[in-house]
Amino acid sequence: MSSLLHDTLARDLCIMIVEDERPARSDLRRMLLSLGMTGEIREASSVSEAIPLAKSSRPDLILLDIQMPGGSGFDLLRKLGPDRPPVIFTTAYEHFAVQAFEEKAVDYLLKPFDKDRLAKALSRLKSSETQDTRLTSGDVILLKIDGECLLLPIHEIQLIESSTEGTTVHWDQGKGIVNRPLQRLEERLDPRLFFRCSREALVNIHAIRETRQEEEGLRVRLNSGREIIFSRRQGALFRKNHRA
Repeated sequence: MSSLLHDTLARDLCIMIVEDERPARSDLRRMLLSLGMTGEIREASSVSEAIPLAKSSRPDLILLDIQMPGGSGFDLLRKLGPDRPPVIFTTAYEHFAVQAFEEKAVDYLLKPFDKDRLAKALSRLKSSETQDTRLTSGDVILLKIDGECLLLPIHEIQLIESSTEGTTVHWDQGKGIVNRPLQRLEERLDPRLFFRCSREALVNIHAIRETRQEEEGLRVRLNSGREIIFSRRQGALFRKNHRA
């Protein structure tokens, strides 16, 4: 993944790490260096330290923890104002995700994460004109499910289907109705991972346990045990692309 950082970012960027725990700062620095980062890396352990450092070094990116003594990461963003640099949150708490994305965060990394996940987050700094920003394995998506906001790992989603009741997302541990149409979700997801099996359903190909051809079409059993039937056209396309 070091080539990903090289290809998507100028390696002489100035990146500021704002994290109150020294081992966590060291881990982030080590991951950046292992990804080929040769620019300046600045560190702050609190909001009070980060404010003057941000003003003097003018970082291109902030890797920002949320809960810190003396002020939160959100406090820092408010103090830096609208001209602040892009931010990637690094935190152990998923329940701040809604607020983080309201702050237009580039990404939201849940600890512990590895350098490949960090590289993926860094790649999102590219403009949408030069990068496919659709979500795939290793990413998370923030969804409002049955009225409650949930940060859901992409790889756990097995099936998304549309009905008169709305759009239902099925994942490893359950299911729920989301406040987005199926097409909008499809536009956000990696087409190499999610396959449109019919007009009403989108399936994670990694969640498919077995397939069998029947007279009515291609029948698929998911890891959850759920069975679905592909439309004839999409079944033929799936067999062609995946040798089913």
